Amino acid sequence: MDLIVRSGSREEKVRVRREDRDGDVYEVTIGDRTYRVDAARARPGLQSLLIEGAQHEVAVRHQGEGVYWVSTAQGSGPVEVSDPLTALATQTRGGKGGRRRQTVKAYMPGRVVTLLVEEGQEVAAGQGVLVLEAMKMENEIRAEHDGTVTKIHVQPGQAVDNGNPLFELE
Repeated sequence: MDLIVRSGSREEKVRVRREDRDGDVYEVTIGDRTYRVDAARARPGLQSLLIEGAQHEVAVRHQGEGVYWVSTAQGSGPVEVSDPLTALATQTRGGKGGRRRQTVKAYMPGRVVTLLVEEGQEVAAGQGVLVLEAMKMENEIRAEHDGTVTKIHVQPGQAVDNGNPLFELE
């Protein structure tokens, strides 16, 4: 399966091929590098990956429309995944579509540490909106697209559960 994966300003062509029909072993090619990945689902939304002998824990939460919130020990943020044809169509129209409305929800239980913007503020794709502490890590929750923060549902110090709304972006 061929995919186009975007994270911030970085875009990569990714090819995923299952090595083992009965298991969860994959050959993943990113750009010109190929990796052997042994994947195991630790619990819903959390993957344990063995990549070239190194262990990695990755939390993945589907945000809709080919967008996933991915958290690792190195950080977290939105990742867009599309097939090459969809990616080409998006580039052809300049990545512009109608204004999107989106309610961003907590991807795991945690506590709001700080708000980085105010309601009504314009934000750019990738700009931090709030910081959420989850699993003893502080994760900056960023805008997935340019827009205006129309509603903030949380306050600093507030505990949130998986799926609770954090903010709305239009």
